Amino acid sequence: MSSPSTPALCHIEINGTRLAYRESGQGEPLVLVHGHLSDHRTWTILEHQLSTRFHIYNYSKRYSWPNESIPDGQNPSWEQDSLDLESFIETLDISPVHVLGNSSGATVILWLARTKPHLFQTLLLEEPPLITLFVPTMPPDPWTLLSLLLRHPISFCYVMPYGANTVGPASAQAKKGEYELALTTFASGCLGPKLWPRILANPERMHQVDNNAKVICQFLRYGKMPIYLVRDARSIRVPVLVITGTDGPYFAQCINHELLRVCGASRKKEVKIQEAGHLIHEDNPNQVLEEIIRFVFGKQTTI
Repeated sequence: MSSPSTPALCHIEINGTRLAYRESGQGEPLVLVHGHLSDHRTWTILEHQLSTRFHIYNYSKRYSWPNESIPDGQNPSWEQDSLDLESFIETLDISPVHVLGNSSGATVILWLARTKPHLFQTLLLEEPPLITLFVPTMPPDPWTLLSLLLRHPISFCYVMPYGANTVGPASAQAKKGEYELALTTFASGCLGPKLWPRILANPERMHQVDNNAKVICQFLRYGKMPIYLVRDARSIRVPVLVITGTDGPYFAQCINHELLRVCGASRKKEVKIQEAGHLIHEDNPNQVLEEIIRFVFGKQTTI
């Protein structure tokens, strides 16, 4: 995942911490926000491609490699990550920006966009895990489950097993200190049956997982999913591109479809990326690039 043209790391001091980031390209500013089990290296291939059209800012979130490791017992807060994104944009004085986020990184973007929409030109979102669009209370009460079953029977069949078979067991394992098992349970459930074995077989990508495993294990032990509701999605006014991988777990497709349905943006679109799991930009960077260029500039690009 390295490249001869990979830009050097810079550092920025914000909110009492020091974050590493890479800067490259020319054009309108585009910030990259990675998810769990990743850091800025997850974007390397797409970062290089995007830099031919955008001025790229690719940073590692708080506690992600190569930043300071998370202290024992610390909850990695989604809300803090959103505040860090806000400060990152404002300190560099680059707003309004396009912003591309994967998984929890996409959720961080949406969390910030609720209160600071002026910071953004477009929201480019790869599968944010917004279970609370369907289930606003965690754990859900019986009436909420019945309501979900009646209103969204297909989504019920996929979203609820994700909570029951992935998030619940992984959290329980982490609370027992069974971190290796918790990581495997969480990663295999979130990334999908095809992607996780490919990562296990890739020493370089697995090294990135190992570098960031403590963050997700402590989130599973001490944290909780952010409460992002339908009313929050309806308040969005910034143009939104929702990006779905066809080979990932189907619950993510259900969430993306619901997000697009209730999103209040006047310009919104969902695209499906072929032969891609949850780490969509790693599996098929060429098609992700095409769709971003088409959405932002209204035209195709030549790769």
